[in-house]
Amino acid sequence: MKNLVVFDLDGVITNEEAYWDAAGLTLHELYYSPRYWNLDASILGADGQYHPVVTAEESRRTSRAILPEAEILAIKARAINSNWDSCYVAACLSLIDLLAFVPDLQSLLPLRPWDAAWLTAFRKQSTQLILPRESPLFVRRSDQYGERGSTDTQHGASLFDMPIFEGCVGLALINRFDLYASERLGYPIKDVFSRYSPFWSFCRDIFQEWYLGDSLYASTYGHLSKQQGKPGCIHFEQPLLPLEAVQLTLETLQSQGYLLGFATGRTQQEALYPLEMYGLHRYFDEEHSATYDDIERAEAVLRAHGDHTLLSKPHPFQFLVAADHSDQNFNGLLESMERLETTLLDDSSAPRTSLAKNESFVVVGDSTSDILGGRAAGAITVAVLTGARTAEARKLLEQSRPDFTIEDMTRLPKLLEEIDSLAAIQRLQFSEKEKAERLLRRWFARHMQLYPESVTLTPKAVSLNSFNGFYRLNGEEYFFKTHVEEQGILAEYYHADLLHQAGYNIVKPLKALHEGGRQMVIYPVVRWPVIFDLVHAIEAGSAEDDGFETVIAAEKRECARLLSIYDQTMMRSPAEEHARAPIHQLFWHRLAGERFKSFYQGKVVTLPGQGTSGYVQGIPFEELLQYRWTVYNMYGTVVTGEWKRPTLGGLIERARIVLDPAREMATVIGHGDAHFGNVFLEDRKDFLYFDPAFAGRHSPLLDIVKPFFHNVFATWMYFPEKVAQDLQISVDIRGSDIYVEHNYELTMIRKAIFEAKLHDLYAPLKEMLGTKNDLSADWSEVVWLAMMCCPLLTMNLLDVKRLPPALCWLGLAQAIEMGNRSLNEG
Repeated sequence: MKNLVVFDLDGVITNEEAYWDAAGLTLHELYYSPRYWNLDASILGADGQYHPVVTAEESRRTSRAILPEAEILAIKARAINSNWDSCYVAACLSLIDLLAFVPDLQSLLPLRPWDAAWLTAFRKQSTQLILPRESPLFVRRSDQYGERGSTDTQHGASLFDMPIFEGCVGLALINRFDLYASERLGYPIKDVFSRYSPFWSFCRDIFQEWYLGDSLYASTYGHLSKQQGKPGCIHFEQPLLPLEAVQLTLETLQSQGYLLGFATGRTQQEALYPLEMYGLHRYFDEEHSATYDDIERAEAVLRAHGDHTLLSKPHPFQFLVAADHSDQNFNGLLESMERLETTLLDDSSAPRTSLAKNESFVVVGDSTSDILGGRAAGAITVAVLTGARTAEARKLLEQSRPDFTIEDMTRLPKLLEEIDSLAAIQRLQFSEKEKAERLLRRWFARHMQLYPESVTLTPKAVSLNSFNGFYRLNGEEYFFKTHVEEQGILAEYYHADLLHQAGYNIVKPLKALHEGGRQMVIYPVVRWPVIFDLVHAIEAGSAEDDGFETVIAAEKRECARLLSIYDQTMMRSPAEEHARAPIHQLFWHRLAGERFKSFYQGKVVTLPGQGTSGYVQGIPFEELLQYRWTVYNMYGTVVTGEWKRPTLGGLIERARIVLDPAREMATVIGHGDAHFGNVFLEDRKDFLYFDPAFAGRHSPLLDIVKPFFHNVFATWMYFPEKVAQDLQISVDIRGSDIYVEHNYELTMIRKAIFEAKLHDLYAPLKEMLGTKNDLSADWSEVVWLAMMCCPLLTMNLLDVKRLPPALCWLGLAQAIEMGNRSLNEG
């Protein structure tokens, strides 16, 4: 279900402390009731007799004294549900502890702690036993009615760190208790402390008496509690978060188009009670809600066929049922169900297979069992920290590798808005590729109604503001690409047909989506090499012997074809029409809009060579705009500033005027963004364009800018780490002057491309415009100030996660160099 969010309840929306109370009170009754273990009860009160607690305050105090919160959280951190499963863990470990001290253990074999006769025999030996001061998990208990136990237990001190439990979580951990008991007691123990042994049902019944109370228990199960006088912890439940905040969050999610469901270890009755009491039930779709009742129903079917697979979390079963609650899906899951051996640190490199019909949904939980189960179901997993109250719990939650982590569920609407952004996928493709691919798969379902079997991103150095890759659908492979323009304006992109009609050799898309903030194009798979990769191979010395000559010959051939297309399609466009051209998004809109502000406004430019500690020198960007620049190359030659010494601020202000889209211009049909990353080399001779994100009718002076700059000057953008290794750059500030010297130099192939662009396109285009009387007086400024926008605004030069300060200054120096050329040509 592409718009589905499935919540765990306890620790996310509902408060699980009432369950913890019931678990502690169950253990308390087992310890002291004459019906069960009947330990020394002298500390219980004046009469030394066991009596059920009555009030909420008594419940909390008594429960935490016998089962400290630290122990509960240690159990929960290991993917054990907070209900009767946690209670069962505590009961098993406590009984094993006590059995280690009975005088005659052999007389109690075989162990049958659910049997009345066995309990009678055990009580004869237990009357002298006392409750240990330390729980089986090494958590110090408080006095019976004293302060509650500390929650500062250390992860390293846990029983679960023993080798016998290594790597086990959830029900797999519980099923190691028989082995642990065998080692602890010195006798072989089997089918006593495992999940679904009779002892599990025995403990669960007592737990339910405490949780539901006498009246609700009787109406639910059709018989009275064994021990009367229990008020029911369910009636003491309190909201986890302020109800107004929870309601607003659920309403916001619904307004964003999401269906809401839940998957909980509670029974349906126990899940609905607090939701109805808080007025929250109305937000959840019954068809996307799964409870313990679904597990019991499914496990009964499996056991009837000899299959004892356990379907509680972290098994994905509940989440898959919540995704599709139909009988057809329910039965299909049972037919295909395999055992899920989940460990806390399972292989992160293993491929994820979604069982939910290739429809990605979102699971929100607070425990490792939620995250492990949600991931196994193919969901995007979001962890909330409201249920992870200790350092150990948070550490283990982190180790379960949720896709995202937030403080509490009220942060979810903002997170979902962010991860539904193509910009988020673009950023993640380099650092968390597998996560980015799953987010994209979800995006395809939500926005293009595509449900591919697989999605593979192909992160490339050239993908500074884009991403591309392949997906497989119905056995066929397709290529996709998108351009991400954060802080962009609304525009209609991808005029592929217009380019084709004008004579461009272009890959025509099979499907396209172009909306504000969402642009995606689907292509047939093309097997020709991308010229960006060919040029990089030439620089690395790994290209074919004639690679250099092949690329340059193709470049010159394409320059001639561009001139022909320019000549055939050139016409005057009025200011209003020219202003609508998508290409302005690459230059003027970035410069005059939010991108420039978000990149540089109020920021400080760090000087190169500054360390990460101590005092770091820097210049406020607004101050930097006022300095006059002189730039030297590695040979000491002045590149910029020999005749005119520009300021960056002056160049930017001039660019905002010259590049203003609202001006009458001679225009042509052009690609607009034809750098080598958007061009295949077909048959080793012809340019084959794709990704016409900014194609349309616009000035030819702008059309040549992006391929000119990026194919010649921008290697440092694409390979920053490699360039930074060899880069030597110095910045000297004297008064209001900045002197920059660097050793960055174009490679031979880049120089050859520069010469081809200059002599086979730039100069002939100038001549063509002059012949047609369409060469504006500021033509050189249009070209070179647009060139200035490329190093300044393609990427944020101050983003230290992508660029070290040395490359920031190289980018600034190039921006000055490009802008300065506009002053020296005419």
